[in-house]
Amino acid sequence: MEVSRFGRKIAETSGIGQLMEDLGIAYSDGRNILMLGGGNPAHIPDVQKYFRSSMEKLLRDGDEFERAIGNYDPPGGNRKFVEAVSTLLRSELGWDIGPENVALTNGSQTAFFILFNMFAGPYENRTRRKILFPLAPEYIGYCDVGLEDDLFVANKPQIEYLDEHVFKYHVDFDNIDITDEIGAICVSRPTNPTGNVLTDAEIARLNELALINDIPLIIDNAYGMPFPNIIFTEASAVWNENTIFCMSLSKLGLPSLRTGIVIAN
Repeated sequence: MEVSRFGRKIAETSGIGQLMEDLGIAYSDGRNILMLGGGNPAHIPDVQKYFRSSMEKLLRDGDEFERAIGNYDPPGGNRKFVEAVSTLLRSELGWDIGPENVALTNGSQTAFFILFNMFAGPYENRTRRKILFPLAPEYIGYCDVGLEDDLFVANKPQIEYLDEHVFKYHVDFDNIDITDEIGAICVSRPTNPTGNVLTDAEIARLNELALINDIPLIIDNAYGMPFPNIIFTEASAVWNENTIFCMSLSKLGLPSLRTGIVIAN
């Protein structure tokens, strides 16, 4: 059976696909495995206890369970959850947002599939654009979400050596060239897989470059603030009308819920 170019691409072996396959197989036989690598979050007893309690409350609360599993939500996601997210971000981070700024996706990979193909690839005026990663290395999962080949371009980092065993990646702003072919800038913060956290000053400069060139700055906040907050240095969560801020419930401890959160204007 012959398939389209999209069919061939979606069937290709990918790094992130192999990683998820390995994680699924490791857990499937019921052994007590200590997951010391990336991917699936740890089962923290106190967190699991809280999740269990919340599920039990849902089951006891009238017809909430039936509504949760039996009703379609709007395209942007469950309204109660969307309102709760916007309220949390306003109170915790002081962001000027409302429910209209929040959208949910079936996992964060789906969000990046939509965003990358929205701002990169062929345009109506016959031009082609790419996603700029201003700091490499970057998340392996990005490479498989483009409908077109040659969708990304990346900059090498400046490396600051802190001692014999520790170094930090910095954005090399002197060598960033944002041409007309760049459709968006994207960073993960903390960076996956290195754990590097771009400084507030670096984020501010990237935002300035994005504004000057009339392109969005996409921030992948899967490990960042306010949750799961796996950050061990001084940093602020920043959002403005030119920023697309992406979050996930996965690293909070709920990967099977497949919930991505996008904050945008």
